[in-house]
This record gives sequence, C-alpha cells and structure tokens, in this order.
Amino acid sequence: MATTKISSTKSTSRAINYAEERAEEKSALNCDIDYAKSSFKATREMYGKTDGNQGHVVIQSFKPGEVTPEQCNQLGLELAEKIAPNHQVAVYTHNDTEHVHNHIVINSIDLETGKKFNNNKKALHDIRQANDEVCQSHNLSIPEEKAKLRYTQAEQNMIDKDKYSWKNEIRMAIEETKDKAINFEEFNTLLKEKGVQIARVTKNNITYEHLEENKKVRGNKLGDTYDKGGLEYGFRVEKQRRELEESKPIEPKQAEQRERDWSTFAQTTNSIEQDRKRHEREEREREEEKRRIKEKNRRIGEERIRQAEREREIVRKSKGFDLEL
Repeated sequence: MATTKISSTKSTSRAINYAEERAEEKSALNCDIDYAKSSFKATREMYGKTDGNQGHVVIQSFKPGEVTPEQCNQLGLELAEKIAPNHQVAVYTHNDTEHVHNHIVINSIDLETGKKFNNNKKALHDIRQANDEVCQSHNLSIPEEKAKLRYTQAEQNMIDKDKYSWKNEIRMAIEETKDKAINFEEFNTLLKEKGVQIARVTKNNITYEHLEENKKVRGNKLGDTYDKGGLEYGFRVEKQRRELEESKPIEPKQAEQRERDWSTFAQTTNSIEQDRKRHEREEREREEEKRRIKEKNRRIGEERIRQAEREREIVRKSKGFDLEL
C-alpha cells in the first residue's frame, strides 16, 4: 500500500542534503539532479521570492517487497509530474527502512507563473489522489477506497436502510464502464447501456444523468474517482494498454502472474507528460484567441460610439447653421 504525506521546508538545501546522503536512486524534473540545490535557488532569486518556505517535501512510501528502489524512484518521478509539473523537483529513493520510500523535494516556484506552491488540505488531497492513480495504473495496492466516495447524509441513511439510491446506481454504472473506454464518446456509449448518460462536460467538470429518474449530478459530488480528471487519466491508461496489447506478440497466458514492463512505463510516462503539455498549450492558445476577439470587439464598440458622437456633432452644427439663415 503506497501512502503519502507532505511538509514544508524553510531550506530546500537542507532537505536535499538529508535526502541525497542516503539515496539509492535519484532523478529530477525540470532540472539537473546533480545541480538541484543551485537550480532551485536561482529560480527563487529570479522571481524575487527568497523568503518564507523555499519548498515542500513529499514522502511516498510503499508496501514492503512491492517495488524495487529503481521502480520506486520512477513512480516518484511520475507522481512529481502529476502534482508539480511546472516546478523543479528532485526525487531521492531510500531503502534503509522496512518500507522503500521516496523523498520528493519540490521547489516552491512555478516556472511558468512565478507563483508559489500552495501547501494546504486540498494539496494533500490532490497528492493522495494522484498517488493512488499512479499505483492503480501499475497494479499496486492503494489505501482503502471507501474514503473516496461522497454521500450526502440523506443518501447514506437510505443506503444504511437498504433503500434505493439513484446516485449509487450511477456510481455502479461508472465503475463497470470507466476502465473500458479511451474517451468520453466511448464512455458515454457504455454508460447508456446501464441507463446512465453524460449530460454535460465542461473544462473542469462532468455531469451525469440517470435516464429513468431524469436526475443529474456532478461527478465530484459522487466521489474523487468519478470526476473529470480521474476519468481522463483512466482513458490515457486504457489507451496505452490497448497500444501495448496490439504491439505484443501472442504468448501463452501465465496464470495469476503480473508483469510490469518498467522500460515501457518510462516511455508512457513521458508520453502522458507531452500529451498534458500539448493540451495545456492548446488551452492557452484558445484563451489568447478569446482575449484577442474580446479586445477587437471592444475597440469596434468604442469606434462606433465615437462615430455616433461625430454624427451627432455634425447634426448639431447643421441645425445651428439653419437658424442663422
């Protein structure tokens, strides 16, 4: 079972010194691992943010015997790419306790915005969710799933009394279909067979509709695994699984044997990262185009107002001229 916790640090240099001294494996995101301390410092100085917390440390710990130190480090790097994609991150793997674990040191500054990483309850929640997604994609154990579900008090009372809950039917339909699709279109087709459909997908949310009850609910109201982000990650994992299946030669099945191709894992991790950056770039371009159109319309509106003023001025002057005549 992989667990995570996060703490802040006033000195990333001390955090790195401690983590690096005992590390069996190490890797980095957005910097050279051998120059992490100086790179972190240079970025903070460049943005003029040298006071307060310099960074944060995530401890990612695995069940004894579940992963090797090398695999643990790669999983730590994948987690870093999910929780701090625009930050400089150094990942150090320790194997000096019963649980092989990572010290993931995150520099506080976002390289794109210059803003600081916000370490709060939501950040811890997001880190744990991301860690669970990383582990699930590699068939590793995760903490108890029950905490990921969200029930209103009324719904919980109905479930406790074995009464019907249309929201729970939506959850069941999603559970039976979400790991079989690679996009929302496929997912919606499978859902409709269960009496549920996607009512709406926005930038950050997804809304489901129970067809028989004609009732709707947002995914984040049902639980973490039913929101848009969780689904999109599952789509990418399923797509990569299909691609791997198509590329593999047909081999006899080995009963109850789990194989992990860690070389492919590194490649697919990079693919996910590139895909994420492309989507973010496209989103920024769309926002910029909207801004340009809005600015253009504003200028056109102002010009129309000025033109109307000029026309009124001409009419006023012409009336004055008539009176003089």
